[in-house]
Amino acid sequence: MKKLTIWTVLPVLSLCAAVVMYYLWFQGWLQFYLRDVMDTVDHMGYITVGVTALMLYFSAVQLVNWKINKTLLVLTYMIYFAIMMGLLFGKASGAQGFSMDTFGFVDTFLAGNLRVITIGNVLAFVPIGFLMKKLSPLMTLFSAGILIFIVEGLQYALHVGYFDTGDLFLNVSGIMFGYVIIRIFASSHKQMIEQE
Repeated sequence: MKKLTIWTVLPVLSLCAAVVMYYLWFQGWLQFYLRDVMDTVDHMGYITVGVTALMLYFSAVQLVNWKINKTLLVLTYMIYFAIMMGLLFGKASGAQGFSMDTFGFVDTFLAGNLRVITIGNVLAFVPIGFLMKKLSPLMTLFSAGILIFIVEGLQYALHVGYFDTGDLFLNVSGIMFGYVIIRIFASSHKQMIEQE
């Protein structure tokens, strides 16, 4: 039954979830961040849905099996990091500057503007937090801060965006959110194993 689910139900569910995610979040996000790419690459929407469905499927297979498959995990993270590189450095904006309004996103979010971007700036970095599960909370916070500081600095240096302390806060929050989720999951999984 499990194999039947993996080969029939999960691909359909992954594709449906990817389509919903595209229309709810990714389409607006891509138009905001990668307008030039969206305008020049044919069928970018289909590519985005396909890649998202593949990542969801790889993750779902591991959840159904309740076991980490290293090959699928590595493939998933390779796709994830390729997407992140495109989103973070694929903008042909030529923009460069500093924004030190760390909590400026709060007003725009409450006004209903750029909510997808704000939420995306958190959720997009959650998987990085999963990779830090063996670190202490303080070391994770420090590592996340350094990583995002470097990303923001590179965006400034490469003229593909602003060094934005608001993004720094949101991205680090996403990493820490992922870290907390994986630590809670690992702890509850360990307790379940001990009870068996």
